[in-house]
Amino acid sequence: MHPSSRLLLAFPVAVATVGCTPPPPAPEGLDASTSYLVEEFWADDPTFQAGIQGFVQWFEDEGKALVGQGATLENSDTFSVNSLSEANVQYLPLDDELVQDIQGGEDVMGPREIGRAAGVVSLAEMDCTIEEALGYLVRPDQDAVFSGDWEGYDRTYIPADSRERYQQAMDAREFTPIPERLDPFGPDFDATEYQDTLLFTDNMADPTQVLVANLPSYPLDLDFRQGVYELADGGEAAAFSIITYNPAAVWAPQGNNALIQSFSIEVNVERPGGKVLRMLAVWAEPKGSGIDPDSALARNYAVNKSLASSNQISAICAGDIVID
Repeated sequence: MHPSSRLLLAFPVAVATVGCTPPPPAPEGLDASTSYLVEEFWADDPTFQAGIQGFVQWFEDEGKALVGQGATLENSDTFSVNSLSEANVQYLPLDDELVQDIQGGEDVMGPREIGRAAGVVSLAEMDCTIEEALGYLVRPDQDAVFSGDWEGYDRTYIPADSRERYQQAMDAREFTPIPERLDPFGPDFDATEYQDTLLFTDNMADPTQVLVANLPSYPLDLDFRQGVYELADGGEAAAFSIITYNPAAVWAPQGNNALIQSFSIEVNVERPGGKVLRMLAVWAEPKGSGIDPDSALARNYAVNKSLASSNQISAICAGDIVID
């Protein structure tokens, strides 16, 4: 869970606002860009911007063919991304020891193995403005936005009144710069300073049944970062990113199915014509049901589930689906 005080987010008042910190080279390719964005989520603006640039450049060069495409048993490798490393997640407040099994009602503990979480990616162009997409994804009632995915969902903002200010910053395109790497989990971090750029949330998520696995509600940490970013072609675009992870393993009451670990990085970039390009990379290690996390069946399910969530947001923005 997040500490009571947390971090900041910002960026498009441009790199020039940040000072003289030179931007690092952008990562090349999808594998490098997704893991980079996880590792550098709380870095200074130029460093984080390089990750956005790397992803957008990959998309322009070779990613367009994946937009809106679902996975099948024959093409699941097309949507795979490399596993995360220990270095990529070193800043996250994760439990080192996880419940790896339940035998005779007793928890069997073991070390976390980051590489066991298999990664997939989905791409979609949503019929939303960047402000609309952000508005739906920051709502507290994600069980209403993504009906069918959650039995229940409870979200708390840190600080409690930070959501409105965060959305207003995107409306105005005015963000608090982040000149150096933040330590949002440190005892001295004050999240109020960065409410224009970062939004921290604690969540209790109650998922619907997946195949034969019916997990209970579990803590899910989910944080946002937004800004206007310079792209490799010299243009710029407003964008927001979301990092998500569960700090501990989640087990079904019967002890037969579990989500040992999961991570995701999401990037939403405004596109011409009032559209939003959404990239969602997910790494997960489920356990039970005889399904290997890196099997074609598991990858297909993860890709198509992610794509369905993008299609849901797009349909809401287009008025095809109405929620309260």
